[in-house]
Amino acid sequence: MILPQIARFSFSQHSLALLALLALCVGIGMAQKPLKEEKPQVLAPVPDAPAAVKIETARFSYLAIPSEDRGLLSKQVEESLKNLRRALRKRRLARITAWVGGAGDVRRVSTSIREQLAEWRLPIPAITVIRVGALANPGSRVAFDIEVEEENAVNSDGLLFLAAERSLSAEFRLDLKGDFQRVLGTLDERLRAEGVEPAAVIGARCFVSLSDDLAALDRELRQRYPAASASVMQALRTSPDSFVNCDLVARLAAAPSDAFEARIATLEEGQPPVTTVVKVNTPRLVLTSAQLCFRATDADLALGFERLQNTLEEQGTSLSNAAQLSILAQSPELGIRAEQQGRKFLNPLYDPAILRQTVEALPALDSTISLDAIVAVPE
Repeated sequence: MILPQIARFSFSQHSLALLALLALCVGIGMAQKPLKEEKPQVLAPVPDAPAAVKIETARFSYLAIPSEDRGLLSKQVEESLKNLRRALRKRRLARITAWVGGAGDVRRVSTSIREQLAEWRLPIPAITVIRVGALANPGSRVAFDIEVEEENAVNSDGLLFLAAERSLSAEFRLDLKGDFQRVLGTLDERLRAEGVEPAAVIGARCFVSLSDDLAALDRELRQRYPAASASVMQALRTSPDSFVNCDLVARLAAAPSDAFEARIATLEEGQPPVTTVVKVNTPRLVLTSAQLCFRATDADLALGFERLQNTLEEQGTSLSNAAQLSILAQSPELGIRAEQQGRKFLNPLYDPAILRQTVEALPALDSTISLDAIVAVPE
């Protein structure tokens, strides 16, 4: 009985010795074999947003997606883009405007949008990113205005752009309901004057000062224009005065006699006439990305419009054909001066439908003005 145990023990020792020798040989061989040099990983550059996108007027529309209210800014951008991808279907994405409220790096938003769309191999649209004071949903860090080109015609008679109507009071108050209803009432009167019903409004945006119930104003806007991509935003975190500033885009009920028409009105005695309504039925429109102005001299502000003009000329049009112009500024005084400089490039007979609004911040630290436009392309 003892001998077999000794034999088994000796065999185990012999096997272990052979395994150890084999491991040593393999180790020596591996040490002598030169390692392959790892190639550095080169990331594909993120495509830039185009300065402008041209679409058919008859197919211009807005696409509403649900707002996200969970997670940080980057997560909400990611989830919103997933919602956009599901809703897009055969539509062509033309322009995204991201309204960022609360904390988060606003400079990263455009890059995140472009990276995600490039990963999905979707064309990069025109992009504008603006920081506001707050959004209607307190949990949301970002809201999107999404303009698309539909698969089929939806504006057979053209589009109606209403210039921003503003109510401003030096008396600070949190209850803005009365001001809000007066502003929308004026816009509704202008719709009716053109034979357009509130149900034909496809885009509605309102900027307000600090309000005690931002969500209630947002609900009222959506109820008034049920078919619209609608949003109410607190433009600034704090403001010494109280204001409401809204503009609209609607589908025309009948084609205008001319492909481009502007309604001129004198709102106050002694004041120059201003454009309140623009009708467009040209075959195509150009939607621009944000053109930023840097520094604050008149020459700097004029340079921003000059660059926007150069972009439009490459698309076969100019600022003299602008249907809508947004001037988003770091201060009220800058916005007024920018509009004055812009008139050198606008049509001398009429303005576009202008929205001028002071906002919390722009995507570049030293930028002072953000300009974007919707411009008719003449036949």
